Amino acid sequence: MKIDYLKSFYYTARCSSISKASETLHISQPGLSKQLQKLEKDFGATLFERSNKGVILTKIGQKVFDYAESILQLEKNLYNEIEKIKNREEQLNIAACQNFGSFYFASKIHKFEKDFSNLQIKINTYNSSKVLNKVLNHDYTLGILVGMENCDHLFFEKDCENCPYIDKIEFFEDQLVLCASQNFDKNLITRDEMKNLAIIMREDDSSAYNLINDFLNKNKINIDDLNLSFISNSINITKQAVINGDSLAFLPKSAVTVELARNILKIIEIDANFKELLHFKYSIIKRKDYQLTDKEEQFKKFILSV
Repeated sequence: MKIDYLKSFYYTARCSSISKASETLHISQPGLSKQLQKLEKDFGATLFERSNKGVILTKIGQKVFDYAESILQLEKNLYNEIEKIKNREEQLNIAACQNFGSFYFASKIHKFEKDFSNLQIKINTYNSSKVLNKVLNHDYTLGILVGMENCDHLFFEKDCENCPYIDKIEFFEDQLVLCASQNFDKNLITRDEMKNLAIIMREDDSSAYNLINDFLNKNKINIDDLNLSFISNSINITKQAVINGDSLAFLPKSAVTVELARNILKIIEIDANFKELLHFKYSIIKRKDYQLTDKEEQFKKFILSV
């Protein structure tokens, strides 16, 4: 299988048209069709259903498309890494979960940048499951996340904590706290009262959602019974909505330190059990088959010390 043929297949599938893909790839239509036929011959399967309206992926074609997307991204990453080496760029790319990367990490990273002024640091934030998969897919060499319960089933068995592909070191403890604006007239609520309050929730594939859901389940509260105000994966948007409105939200305590100190937000205690379920630890991860560079090793030591 030639990667050029795979690329031709990928763009044909995205365009749903051989003619449009040939224009995008600057290949003649007959030449593109020939490449697609050779690829189908290599796989021994039909990848497209062809019609006057264009092309549609077959079941096998869809599976090839999914893998082609990852393979072509890896190719792109490879060329980027080679280009960095050629240009002798020193850049550290970190994938961090929203909880850690948006606030606490940002407040500490300046110290590392000061010590390594010649090193460019790039931080992108995702939810924890995406951080994990981006490290596995070689998009990043280092990641910071909460737990590993959202592992992609393609890579993991049930015992995600003993993942055969990832090295994980826990380094910082945090907790989710229920926050409200200073205008909220209570400092303590019962489980029953919680059901009637407007709550802003994280997306359902996030670690924060899982922690909250486990806590509620243990206290015999169905998360679907809550009065959800809206769902957001942005801690900053959630904080502003709580500060300026009547909604409450579970937020990492480390992310609201400034707002609590300035009396912009306050923590609402809950008359409930199993509050320890809202406590969690961040972990720094890397692939087991990857050897950290000297700068990455120094960064790991730094982050374990914050």
